[in-house]
Amino acid sequence: MKIQSVRIKNFRLLKDVFITFDSVTTLIGPNGTGKSTVLRALDWFFNGGKGCELADKDCSFGSVDEDIEVRVTFSNLTEKDQEALEKYAPAKATTFTAWKVHHPDGTEVLSANLKSYPPFAEIRSKNSAADKKIAYNQLRTEDSSLGLPSWTNQVDALDAMTTWESGNTEKLVEAPSDLQTNFFGFNSNGKMSGLFDFVFVTADLRASEEAQDVKASIIGRILERSVDRAAADEEIKRIVDESRAAQQRVCDEKFGAQLDAIKVQLNQVVSSYSPGRTIYVTPTEVELKAPRTTFNVSVLDGLTETTVDGQGHGFQRTLLISALQVLAESTAAATEGVFCLAIEEPELFQHPTQAQAFARVLRALAENPDKRIQVVYATHSPFFIEARHFDQIRRLTRSADKQPIVTVHSSSVEAVKQCLNGIQAADSVNRQLDALTGGQLSSALFASRALVVEGTTESSVFYGVGDKDSPAKLESVGVAVVPANGKNSVPLTHAVLTSLGIPCYAVFDADSGFEIRARANGKTQEKIDEERASHVTANKKLLKYFELDEEDFPAQTVENKVAIFGDHLEAFLDSEWPEWTASCADVEADAGVSLKKNQLAYRTATVNAEGSVPDMLTKILKKLEEE
Repeated sequence: MKIQSVRIKNFRLLKDVFITFDSVTTLIGPNGTGKSTVLRALDWFFNGGKGCELADKDCSFGSVDEDIEVRVTFSNLTEKDQEALEKYAPAKATTFTAWKVHHPDGTEVLSANLKSYPPFAEIRSKNSAADKKIAYNQLRTEDSSLGLPSWTNQVDALDAMTTWESGNTEKLVEAPSDLQTNFFGFNSNGKMSGLFDFVFVTADLRASEEAQDVKASIIGRILERSVDRAAADEEIKRIVDESRAAQQRVCDEKFGAQLDAIKVQLNQVVSSYSPGRTIYVTPTEVELKAPRTTFNVSVLDGLTETTVDGQGHGFQRTLLISALQVLAESTAAATEGVFCLAIEEPELFQHPTQAQAFARVLRALAENPDKRIQVVYATHSPFFIEARHFDQIRRLTRSADKQPIVTVHSSSVEAVKQCLNGIQAADSVNRQLDALTGGQLSSALFASRALVVEGTTESSVFYGVGDKDSPAKLESVGVAVVPANGKNSVPLTHAVLTSLGIPCYAVFDADSGFEIRARANGKTQEKIDEERASHVTANKKLLKYFELDEEDFPAQTVENKVAIFGDHLEAFLDSEWPEWTASCADVEADAGVSLKKNQLAYRTATVNAEGSVPDMLTKILKKLEEE
């Protein structure tokens, strides 16, 4: 059983959003778009209770007269799930939906969709057994074809209706049903316990608290599932009982005669005043209670043993996520259910290499069917997203309205393949996605706008043009210049970004001057013809993708969706901005580097170039602003 989708209504910033989930679901987007709110809504849905109580302030934009609702649909139901969920997930059910509602009066209701026969649902809705009996007998009289037995008691009657429904599933319809309050809960006896467990790691979760051996902590949960305390606790209880008996024997031996003498003396005096009563003086019974076995977590740092909170934030976060990994694996192994691990900012306090390691571990856990682990996180780090898994990204944006609307952008490999239909063979898309992973597409997914170019040369020049106005101008306004690693990858890069709601503009080279360069390099006519065919094919595919007239070598132009250099960028700059060419030579001479192998040098040369930036480059950046 895994989360298939979630709908959240009237919860904080999220007025009404619908989000689909995968084995790994990555929530990205600018600050204030509701990424963490999604995780907190799920925490309330699953765990509720202390620390998760809702108040008027949790209603969207002051809508205190409306319900707060979180609805979760589960898929991948196993036979064990169906057996445990009983009527909520009959044998033929492929999904199970439950929702939690917080009403304006503060009451909360947990409900689920189940299928039932409408007349039976009406009987079940009656408040008392007497009312159920009347409705049952009436239906039995009106429709003898149902074959319902005579009413003997409520349990038998309800069982009879359920038996009929199991044999007539085609006549059943969806009907809401209230669930018991402990339906969910990690340590509860509810139906979902052991089938699906949800743990939320907030950005401010303290490792020192989670390392304590208490019932609700992460370490406590690990120990509860991994350590059998029963045998030790029983032995300790036996020792305590024996100690209590031994202490009593010592008291009797050491104080018995003395206390007997005191008793005699007291009774002689007391009986003279109040006959019929006897005074006893005995040792107070020793009260010894067998302690519960508990464990302590400490850190041996070199030769020094410290508490967890004596370590730095980075190590504490490492310990926290490591403990969660152990908990997830031990829980799934012990229960054969699914463990959902939700993490807010998994990159927090981590060095890049550690963040990358965490990302790989989380994905490996989620993709291993034997582990039965689902992962969802809200992140600002490109280390936790991969271009090849762009379909698992949920990008949240918010409008600039007075009452902002949050939109969830998602895509799929099939949607991108459809977008590239007639441009690129479907079976090559997966291969190209792996190549894009090594580029800058992951970082670009966090951008508010993107300029897709062929390679790092173009990206360095455009970043440098922005720097001429102010340092990091493009980055500061959320613009990413994305190298597609070649002309043939421009459509795929553009399609992935736009499918996730990122406004894009593109630039490519028509390479009309390729033949002159080929002959200067001594290439044969056969090689030149092959290169010509390659350029023509690529150019026509790009023109078709951007909905322009197809031709072998298109002229230089700036269109609404794409700009085209007649030959290539360097040839354009040599012709239109000679000061740029001179600046490149100066940088190469001063730094002793080749610009073709150094992106930073290209950017520096662009910033230092005298003269005016060519109009075509400024027009391209203007077009990007319009997207």
